[in-house]
Amino acid sequence: MNVQLTRGTSLPAGGYRYGTSQRAARFSPSASRLTAGAPEGRTDDGGPFRSGLTQQRQRLARADSSFRALIVRRNELIAQCVQDRVPVTMIASALGVSAWVVRTAAADAAGLPPSGMSRQSRLGQLEEAARELAEADAERLGYEAERQSLVAAALRDGVLDVFELASLTGLTPEHIRKMTRGIRKAS
Repeated sequence: MNVQLTRGTSLPAGGYRYGTSQRAARFSPSASRLTAGAPEGRTDDGGPFRSGLTQQRQRLARADSSFRALIVRRNELIAQCVQDRVPVTMIASALGVSAWVVRTAAADAAGLPPSGMSRQSRLGQLEEAARELAEADAERLGYEAERQSLVAAALRDGVLDVFELASLTGLTPEHIRKMTRGIRKAS
């Protein structure tokens, strides 16, 4: 839209106001940005890709958020287990992580009182947390794979460019280029 800044006297204290030029006032809805560059007879068919990538971005954001919440819960469980004097190696094997991860998470254990729960019930909680984390990670990776296939299809069909794909996915254009390296565009 072509907007010009004009000196207006109708405003108090002689302020500025924005007015549109004659060219912008004659804007035709049929001459949109999406169809302006399209060849004669061809309309933009990027709508399904746009909506799919928008939904995919929302799903991935929800999955990332729930994954982070599960990590926090796991770390709290680790800290409580350390206070209950469960051995680090036992915690690590129940979670399927390294002892370093357990020691790092256990650094926040200072000041927690012992819970008095049995070692077996704590290990059961840890195994449940590990299972939930694995499911959340698999869900997140599935969404990332779907996003990559949508991006590749949109770029291969020549419907969306790298910058629009970056905008829709929340990734950088460089990341989009790396994801789609080797994909041929439609002629």
